[in-house]
Amino acid sequence: MYVEDLLALNFMINTFLLFLCAGLAARRTGLLRLLAGGLLASLYSLVLFLPAWRWAVSPVAKILVSLLIVAYTFRPHRVVELLRLCGVFFLCSFLLGGAVFALHLGGVTAVTVSGGVYYLSPPRPGTLLLGVLAVTGIAAGVWRFLEKKRVRKQLCCQLLVCGRQGEVMVPALLDTGNNLRDPVLGRPLCIVSFRPLLPFLPEPLREAYRSGRDPVAALGLVENTGDFGVVPYRTLQESGMLVTFRPDALWLVDGGRRQPLQDVPVAISARELSFDGDVEALVNPAVLEQ
Repeated sequence: MYVEDLLALNFMINTFLLFLCAGLAARRTGLLRLLAGGLLASLYSLVLFLPAWRWAVSPVAKILVSLLIVAYTFRPHRVVELLRLCGVFFLCSFLLGGAVFALHLGGVTAVTVSGGVYYLSPPRPGTLLLGVLAVTGIAAGVWRFLEKKRVRKQLCCQLLVCGRQGEVMVPALLDTGNNLRDPVLGRPLCIVSFRPLLPFLPEPLREAYRSGRDPVAALGLVENTGDFGVVPYRTLQESGMLVTFRPDALWLVDGGRRQPLQDVPVAISARELSFDGDVEALVNPAVLEQ
């Protein structure tokens, strides 16, 4: 491989790694600085042609050079930020290296083993391109997943439901798609899964939810229905009626803050509100405006 080919290949790969690092670390960096960082990293590959500088390819030297490249490219203001960016850069490098190695071995590459050492022919440019595409797809998926988790975490809260039978803390999500309201008084309603509310329910309703029967029909078997009612609902897939429950007190808990929700009934859902069960209540944003 000629020197110019080595520089060009290293420049493209390192620029891609810096671009990927900037995306995963949510770091805004200009294109010119990314190109300059890739050029600086490619110049480091010339050390291979300097036999007297073999110490410069040691693990310690590679880590120091990586820190220098990351510091020059992203200009972090704190040491902790520099170390975090360098960790993301190493993660991107390992991910790309693993992808290229897997694609290389997945083909018809001949492998020679001698003295416990694997000898491989160098990967072709097409293999490197496939590795870059694979890593780009994986990184895009991971970024989208992390972004969803970040947004969801910002909307997560808890509902503290208090009644004569005690109190229960319910993991909740502030859901802008929840527009359910009392059709008579127009008050916004929160939707809560039936499971955490079982201690507050009379026996006929409790058995109806557990057995999958219609809870609205079971409401007719309840002697004192002062705390319960029904509300119509409609979604894109279905419509029907939900039983409502008026707790003695309802609090919205967000971290260390508690906000009382005055006169807010909850609509009881007979279905799970999330696949993994980490959300059991959907808070109507309108309750925060009361």
